[in-house]
Amino acid sequence: MIVTRVNRIKQKNIGPIQLTMLSILAFFYPVFVSMYSFFPIFFGLCAYLLILAIKRQNIPMIIICVIYSISLEVNFSMPLFNIIISVLIFYVLGYNRVRLWTTCKPCIAATSIISIYFIYFITVFLDDIAFSTTNHSIDFNWLLVFNIFIDIFLAAML
Repeated sequence: MIVTRVNRIKQKNIGPIQLTMLSILAFFYPVFVSMYSFFPIFFGLCAYLLILAIKRQNIPMIIICVIYSISLEVNFSMPLFNIIISVLIFYVLGYNRVRLWTTCKPCIAATSIISIYFIYFITVFLDDIAFSTTNHSIDFNWLLVFNIFIDIFLAAML
């Protein structure tokens, strides 16, 4: 097969300076979010970027998203690797179905983020049941809805 300009996959390469800045942001932003509760947590955006990085096999972006997810879980005292497990469950079971359902990129992003939040809440609930604890109460207040809307808006802009 002849590789033409039309057949090439468009992939934006991240330079070393941008990669370093994203790594620093991924490590330290969850610390600021845990101190100031009005900052958006970007959980859904990170999860959607992780799905896109897995799909494109972009190893540096996968590592940055995993670092951000683990740092977020540690700073909020949530079960470790629960975000990554939720993303992988959605990627295996639902992402291709969402992509077949529509070709609208903002619609794919919004549906993916809402589904990942839903799967995450289910896994947190199952974690509480499995270990007979009530440590992880999720309050559905306006801050959580605000964070979900910000995540959907930013992912739709990608």
